Amino acid sequence: MTSVQFNQWVEQYNKSDICTTGYCRNDLKWDVCLCSDLSRAFETAKIIYKGNITRTDQLREIGVQSVNHSKIRLHYNIWLFLGRVAWYISHKSQKETRNETLLRARGIVNRIEENYRESSVLVVRHGAFMKILIQELKRRGYEGKGFINPANGRVYNFQKI
Repeated sequence: MTSVQFNQWVEQYNKSDICTTGYCRNDLKWDVCLCSDLSRAFETAKIIYKGNITRTDQLREIGVQSVNHSKIRLHYNIWLFLGRVAWYISHKSQKETRNETLLRARGIVNRIEENYRESSVLVVRHGAFMKILIQELKRRGYEGKGFINPANGRVYNFQKI
């Protein structure tokens, strides 16, 4: 696909429906649910959590765009890789810098620690941002099992020790 087609593909993916077969059920109970405002995350949250869901753009996936505007045709995985490298080095082609993403993750953890310290909080977000959020949790002394590639609908439990 060309760079324009890749950007359209990303936009369509962010609006796509979810497949519910990947959800791993468990017996955890949550007091609060914070969720990305993208429809994929919200639909997942409704399956997992029965209650009021607080949606926020602060839990959105790290945006990715093509690194240039060309008619060169590349596989979407190559465009994704190039976009993630561009984000990592804070290239101007991406809407958000790496530092802005790190600050967003810190803000979410601050919000949880300030407002829900004694609560069990379900946070429904997206894969790449989840990696950054987990790094921030671990930096603050939380423990839990990480992942290499996050599974859709899977619950990853972290607790402050």
